[in-house]
Amino acid sequence: MTDPQDPLAQAPLLRVVHERHPDVDVVVLPPEAPAPDPADAPVPVTDAALDAERSRVEAVAAGLLAAAAPAAPVPAPDAHPAPRTTWRSAPASHVVPVAEVRLPIDGPEAGIAVGRALSASLRADGWDGRLDRAGVTPLLLATLDDRSVRVAWLDDAVLVTVRGRDLPVATATARALVSGAEDAR
Repeated sequence: MTDPQDPLAQAPLLRVVHERHPDVDVVVLPPEAPAPDPADAPVPVTDAALDAERSRVEAVAAGLLAAAAPAAPVPAPDAHPAPRTTWRSAPASHVVPVAEVRLPIDGPEAGIAVGRALSASLRADGWDGRLDRAGVTPLLLATLDDRSVRVAWLDDAVLVTVRGRDLPVATATARALVSGAEDAR
């Protein structure tokens, strides 16, 4: 009787190779998971749902930009950069809207002031946040309703990234959104 824990018991050819070449490591990977049943696949969302999620992400980014404006003065009024929103691919035929804005700062004190303003705005809107680090870069990470905000303090700027919900879409729609050809959907 064979040992059920021995992976070579189920692969006689590999067992022979291993016996003839004991100095060679044989790695047996587990079998692949079966492909998901198409009936269980997520239903693609409508264009209206895509537009609504993008609008929600843009509104959060605009709100954070407005909250940071007094703490991050720039030389000319209304010179704050506008958030840039793009679609990114996510696993399993999903896309996600992501808005990014880079707020220029003049020194660490300005960065701290911007961080306090952003943190207060996020807390007021019900976001759960925590401080973290990516190497030497301090981060503020916040989540609410499957959306996330990431604030990173760089030497000369504060980078704010707002990530929306992952939305299931058809492959052609995902390609159009990620490539920037949204009108093609």
